[in-house]
Amino acid sequence: MTKKIKRSLSQIGGPIHREGDASALVAAWAAASQEDPDTLTHGFHPWPARMHPAIARVIFQESGVRTVVDPFCGAGTTLVEARVAGVEAVGVDLSPLAVRLARVKAGFPSPESRAAFVATAKGVAARSEARVRGRVPIHVDLPRPELAHWHVHVLKELGGLREEIRQLERVEERRALAMVFSSILTKVGKQRSETHEEVADRTIRKGLTTELFLRKATELAERWEALAEVAEGPPPDVIEGDARQLARLVGGRRFDLVLTSPPYGGTYDYAAHHARRMAWLELDDTALRRLELGARRRMGFDDAKAHWDQEVSEMLRALRSVLRPDGGSIVLVMGDAVVADQLVTVPDQLERLAPDAGLQVVGVASQPRHAGREEHIVWLRRA
Repeated sequence: MTKKIKRSLSQIGGPIHREGDASALVAAWAAASQEDPDTLTHGFHPWPARMHPAIARVIFQESGVRTVVDPFCGAGTTLVEARVAGVEAVGVDLSPLAVRLARVKAGFPSPESRAAFVATAKGVAARSEARVRGRVPIHVDLPRPELAHWHVHVLKELGGLREEIRQLERVEERRALAMVFSSILTKVGKQRSETHEEVADRTIRKGLTTELFLRKATELAERWEALAEVAEGPPPDVIEGDARQLARLVGGRRFDLVLTSPPYGGTYDYAAHHARRMAWLELDDTALRRLELGARRRMGFDDAKAHWDQEVSEMLRALRSVLRPDGGSIVLVMGDAVVADQLVTVPDQLERLAPDAGLQVVGVASQPRHAGREEHIVWLRRA
């Protein structure tokens, strides 16, 4: 029997192998190996394979750039660190959840608005508790397959919380509290973890869902305050769309740096992992399911390697199209892909594909992961 390659890359650290001009890349891995990733607003919401914030911080420090775009911005790590570094940033993501979350994490309200936000969250929680005590009926309009992921009493409590959030007058509070709501869903559902849909044997008492909601809302306000104390840059623009259409999405703007962590081929299915959240938040993930790069569900077929090469080639051409004409760099954080149960290493793939996109690999810094795979920071520039 052929042993399956374990796909997720969860650990960090270990010896660093370098090729070419990689001093800044090595420094970024070293910082990520030593520093706490859960600072500022970074750890507020679960997100599989989130880039370590130290990587973005070191790249900004070493490069001295003024503008950056992250075409796979995910939960907004690059955008938050850009604010700290005083760098003008644009984020793009195909996931509507990612776009909404990145906006909340990278933008912080004034002290007065933060206090009002906490007060509003307390009001929502109090009304939710009253619903639970009074056994107030609630109609939860989720797709039928989604209903099985929740105990009935949790389903009702979540439904009441969502209804209270929907009724808020201030749009910004409504959007931020929707992300607070999103952040607790896996904790109170039957799904074992963010990336595994197996049923977990959990006992969730009545009222716990509301308690977690209020706790996370208060935590978000505290994280906003920490970010406000160190932020030097403006709020980022965050745009929903396919990174392969990057030039059109950013309106022809050009950047000093593209800093991003694209999907690792064959590792995750973000559409599937966030299906619970998409349903509760009533987000349309049609484009994500159709266009998601490197999705694990598409990497088990005979022609998967050619398909993955095509996706990476299209991505590289799109990234090059938004670099400044007189220069600019691309820094990618990528893990080796698993395609039809075969390993596709990032340096080899990029060396093959970069020239056709008008790019050259300048440097690579790599760290070992399990099952013979590696995770890499790669620096590219115009050929």
